[in-house]
Amino acid sequence: MKKHIVRHFFAFTLTIVLAFTATACAATENTSEAPPAEMKEVRIGFPSAGGDWPGNILGVAAENGYLDEYLNALGYKASLNGFVGAAPAIHEALVAKELDYVVYAGMAADLSKTNGIEHTLLSITGWGSSWKFIVREGAGIETLADLKGKKIAYTRGASPHMYVIRVLNEAGLTFDDIEPINSTLPEGIAGIVSGTIDATVVVSGQEGELVNTGSAKVMHNGFASDRATYYEPSVFIARTEAYQENKDVAVAIQKALLKAKDWAQADPDRFFKLQADRSGYPLEVVLATAEYDLNISTPLNLDKLYIDSLKSIETFLRDNELITGSIDFDTWVDDYVVTTAKKEYDSEK
Repeated sequence: MKKHIVRHFFAFTLTIVLAFTATACAATENTSEAPPAEMKEVRIGFPSAGGDWPGNILGVAAENGYLDEYLNALGYKASLNGFVGAAPAIHEALVAKELDYVVYAGMAADLSKTNGIEHTLLSITGWGSSWKFIVREGAGIETLADLKGKKIAYTRGASPHMYVIRVLNEAGLTFDDIEPINSTLPEGIAGIVSGTIDATVVVSGQEGELVNTGSAKVMHNGFASDRATYYEPSVFIARTEAYQENKDVAVAIQKALLKAKDWAQADPDRFFKLQADRSGYPLEVVLATAEYDLNISTPLNLDKLYIDSLKSIETFLRDNELITGSIDFDTWVDDYVVTTAKKEYDSEK
């Protein structure tokens, strides 16, 4: 706007001329300014059991606005994308360059890396097991050994695949001893209800209604089992091309996760209640697999324990002929984000 203000009205024509001149000048001034830049979208994928809640620490970072808090400062905004098709669908999206970052199971990351999908391991976001193995009432399954010859739903190329194999091994069985049915988690549950499936893998909590109505029973609980066998890391990976374009974006996401962890650790009961509210599971179901020490369940680092676990998973996959390639961990693991984010976050607190 002009600094001077026309204080008196003269002839009508003169007024119009002045108004037109002021408008033109204002337009000229506006065009000399750069238009506000639009936020670039950072696409973050996660596996979904059927809902849009990312769960755990990523869910807190999204819920509390921490992702956008750190990303907006760089000219970016977060776009969270859940995949019911789990790891296989996520891998397709990575190959198609429809995702930039992913938070998901370590087994899936190992599998995709050995299959040539180019991504970089930035941080370990979780450590534990949320899987349960349920069987249909009336299927004649009283012990794990009774799984032989049964129709078992699993998700090929994702953590439920590895979980099924390990449960079978515990019973002295192999994958060849069952009739495997590749499906999503919701499809496996639907198969239990319809009677077309004898057993399936579920995320802890999904079995609640089936168990309460007498339709199914839990035969195995990964969370309550041997940690060395059934626990696996959850990982924060980047499509390498996207990561190399701007590493500060990855640092911002990691800082959002660190802030979310602090929020959760300050009041774990509040954290678990949020998970219950947003997942739709009763609080007691969430607490059944709750780890109050988030330094255990949410490391947000690259410590040797978790890297060794990923190496062990790679060996498991090869032994079970699920992969033929190998991972160069020295080039896959990049500690820049963990180191930089922690330093910056600690200095800002």
